[in-house]
This record gives sequence, structure tokens and C-alpha cells, in this order.
Amino acid sequence: MSWPEHGAMPRALNQQLQQDHAPPVSDFSVNTNPYGPPPGLQQQLMEWTKTVFYYSDPNHQQVRQHLAEKLDIYQNNVLPGNGGAELIFAAARLFANKKVVLMEPTFTEYKQALQANGADVISFQTTEQTNWQWTFEQIEPYISKADGIWLCHPNNPTGTAVWQEELQQLIDYGQQQKKWVVIDEAFYDFQEEPVSYHHKLRDNRYLLLLRSMTKMYAVPGLRLGYILAAEDVIHTLASFLPPWNMNSIAEKAMLYLLEQEDFVKNTVQQIEKEKQRVINELQQLDRLKVFPSAVNFYLLRQQDKRDVKPLLTYMAKEGLHARHTYHFPGLEGRYIRLAVKTEKENNQLLCCLTRWNHTC
Repeated sequence: MSWPEHGAMPRALNQQLQQDHAPPVSDFSVNTNPYGPPPGLQQQLMEWTKTVFYYSDPNHQQVRQHLAEKLDIYQNNVLPGNGGAELIFAAARLFANKKVVLMEPTFTEYKQALQANGADVISFQTTEQTNWQWTFEQIEPYISKADGIWLCHPNNPTGTAVWQEELQQLIDYGQQQKKWVVIDEAFYDFQEEPVSYHHKLRDNRYLLLLRSMTKMYAVPGLRLGYILAAEDVIHTLASFLPPWNMNSIAEKAMLYLLEQEDFVKNTVQQIEKEKQRVINELQQLDRLKVFPSAVNFYLLRQQDKRDVKPLLTYMAKEGLHARHTYHFPGLEGRYIRLAVKTEKENNQLLCCLTRWNHTC
């Protein structure tokens, strides 16, 4: 057996930890909205099943127009897709046989997608000492020798949002020096004050933004995402995708979810309140160290920096799963990633970790 590649794989994690008979799981490895999808979505999905008897629009015109109006960009700056993974692999084709800087530790599928397209991936390793922050001055020598840079912002798994002026400087540099800047914004809407750079697309050919609707709206099975980029870049990326890559139900769902602004606002407020409560409690445990986060998950490690497999095993016996970090360069299993869940689930976690802190 090997460690599961992703969160949300409770059976695989239990097998790796030899906990096949563990109790039912509260899965803190899953960093989707803990409160579930917007009210009314399930009923709407039943209604939308009627659309499967007809071809959907292969150009996704309604979705593109709606996103363009919402973001105040042109619809030719928008490319909807069948979830973030499809779009990550499409965007990676821009770096075929080229050099790209990858900010790590980060979501492992970026490197998989880039290497699958023959890219020469240059790792820039951020560290705990700066809470995984970076400055443009630090990365400029790397990107100057590459064709572009790829990062997740806010970053998964660290939860880090870099200083706005540093990101702005990077984007401006990319435009001036004709270097690609690819930013995955899968978690941007979990921030209290979301920062995005889609307004730069009209005059910046080298900026590409990836967005997923899986996380905020808790719909991983629907596969909803989109890319924002310059018109000619969108045209190129569209040629990498098969026709009808989004089904009609997914299109209807995307249009519906984009209107749920109050749901998003309330979600962010609830999660921020719970996150601060949980982190404050965890900071009282002397054997554990918890790290600040801009989004709906956070990192935790033991103060002595030991491998956390015993902690993962202890939690699994209690019916709680965390996201291991064995596959993340720079983390190497010394940390766990925990999602912010409901108050009840977070209380279970706090009780479990308090017992661990005092007895193990």
C-alpha cells in the first residue's frame, strides 16, 4: 500500500494506517465547504435532468456571457471546463518543452500536468520560517531563466496568501518580460477580502487564472471550473479540449451557483469565525504547532517536528481523518492539513487533539 494521492480517500488512508476497522469518519482531509451546497441546488438538479436528452451548447455561450458580465471582462476571456483538473492539464500544454518555475509546496497535480507535457519544472521552495511567504525579489532570478511561473493563490496546502504588492509585481514583470504567470485561484473566494487579478486580462496576454467551483459550492462530483485569460490564449486552450466537454447539467449548475452571492458571503463569515476559534484552542496545546491561514484549511505539526504518522493513526482510531503531507515537497509528512468543518466536527477534533497532547 502507499499513501493516498488526495484527500477524501478514507478507505485508502485507513488501509495505509492499518485501521480497517476504524469507526465512521469525519473527514478533515476534505477542504470543500463544510456546510454543503447552496439550498435549493439538489431540487434544481432533479429539474435539470430533463436537459440530458438534448445536446448542450459546445461553446458554452451562456456561461461565458454570464461570467463576463459578472467579472466585467469579455466573454472571449472565459473558457469553462469539466472541473479544475481538466483545465490544469490544458493550461500545462502551454509549457510543452519549456521551463516553468513551480512554487512549492503546492498541489501535486500541477507538476504531474507540466511533466506530462515535457516541461522542465524548476522548484522554488517556500518554508515555514516565513510562513511560506515569498517576495518577488527572491523569485525573480528563477523566473528570469524560465518561460513562466505557476502558483496556487491562496496556496494549497499551506493556506498562504502572499502580500498583494509582491503578486502585483510578479504579474507586471510577466507582462513586461513576456513570461507566463499562471495562478490557480481555487480558494480565492474563501478569503475575507478576496483578491483576484482578472481585471488585468484586457491588456496582459501572459496572465492566466484558473478557477474551480468545487470547493466553495461543495460540488466535487459536478466538475465545474473555468479559465480566465487573453482572447488568443483562450482560443489556443479551447483547441486542447474536446467538444462538449461540459454536460448540460453542469452548465445549468454553473449559472445557478454564480448567483449565490449571499451563500458565499455567509460561508466565509461562518468559516472565518470557526477557524479563529479552532486555531485559538489549538494554540493552547504545547505539543502541537498550528499555522495561520487565509482560507478554509490550515497546517499543523508536532512541536518536535517528528513524523506525524502516529498522530494520523491516533486520529483514525477516533474516527477523524487529516490530510497527510508525504507527497508535498518541503513538508514530507511532518505536517497535517486540516479543513475547517462544522462546529460539532471541530469540537470532535479539538477533543481528540487535546487528548493526544496530554497522553501521547
